[in-house]
Amino acid sequence: MTSKQRVYAAFEGKIADRMGITVMYCPLYFQDHYGELTGRPQWEWRKWVNSLPHEYLRIYSDIIRKAPFDILQPMYGSSREARENLEFKERDGQVFQRDRRSDTWEPLIADTVSGHATDYRANEEQLVFDKADVNEQVKAIPAQTVIETGVNDYLEAVVKEYGDREFILSGGVVGTVYGCGGYLGQSNTFATMKEQPDLVEYLSWKIVEVNVEEIRRLATGGGDAVYIDDATATSDMISVGQYERFSLPFMKAMVDEIHKLGQKAIVIYFGGIADRLEQIVATGADALAPETSMKGYVNDIVEFAEKIGGRITLFGNVNPVNCLEKATDEELEQEVKRQIAAGRKARGFVVCTGSPITPKTSLPRVQYFIELARKYGLTAC
Repeated sequence: MTSKQRVYAAFEGKIADRMGITVMYCPLYFQDHYGELTGRPQWEWRKWVNSLPHEYLRIYSDIIRKAPFDILQPMYGSSREARENLEFKERDGQVFQRDRRSDTWEPLIADTVSGHATDYRANEEQLVFDKADVNEQVKAIPAQTVIETGVNDYLEAVVKEYGDREFILSGGVVGTVYGCGGYLGQSNTFATMKEQPDLVEYLSWKIVEVNVEEIRRLATGGGDAVYIDDATATSDMISVGQYERFSLPFMKAMVDEIHKLGQKAIVIYFGGIADRLEQIVATGADALAPETSMKGYVNDIVEFAEKIGGRITLFGNVNPVNCLEKATDEELEQEVKRQIAAGRKARGFVVCTGSPITPKTSLPRVQYFIELARKYGLTAC
């Protein structure tokens, strides 16, 4: 079977030759490990994601030969204008990214605080205070308008080259709880749910409008699936009642849009979800990718398979730190076997890590993970 046939079988509850294998946030893995995967200087990942489509595709093809997952996710592309106006120069022993339009020079620092290729900080500034502010600041841009800028170039290049035989996850959007943080401040969002719930709901529907256009842009690229990352809508952040009010209706609307466009919908929950499994199934999504057990909560893949696995395809949640990165080969093998055994109870299963691959995880280790999943995930096993 091709990877495309294999993953579709998992999504549709059909028999395949073996289980599919992937990791969530492949673009993060590719940029974090760009140097290791390509043999080029690590900073050149920035040059890669601003290259011409055919140059991007050539390097992407080299990478996926070394890390042959069953789901391909292309990197996000900036506009053609932005790419054409960037250049990379060395000055005083430091490499810079220069934007010709503004003559700004951004140093490409080799080391970050997190160890990832880039560091992340959540927005904590409140930008909207009422519905008028929301109307002014949260505006959906038609998908076609965005497509015309060239942001689909990389996606279209990957689909043209691999779309007949590889399952392609075109990209995705974030859920409304996390999305509200961009306007209310991430921490303040949760207080606003209590103090101004109507404002949060109004803002959420506006975010859905923005996300629907993004979903349409991604679906136009010709891939197979779109994800919704419902970050911070988990048991470590909000109650089940808050989930039902501030996440579920909006998730349903976005899943419906994905399906209307002929795509598979994957929902990602990086946080505790054992207390809201039924609600997640009620989104209508095709597949669920849960985080590994950490931060004080337990996401037991065996429990998930037994409770909801017959109604939604599951992605595995192998611990990327304690297991993939740090465990012995024997311990990793046992965990992969445990996950696969749980997955056999589900409608369909994709072997996966329960968070992104860490910066310190070596390529040979990732390849060993793929080897184990292929060996034990065979239908005949």
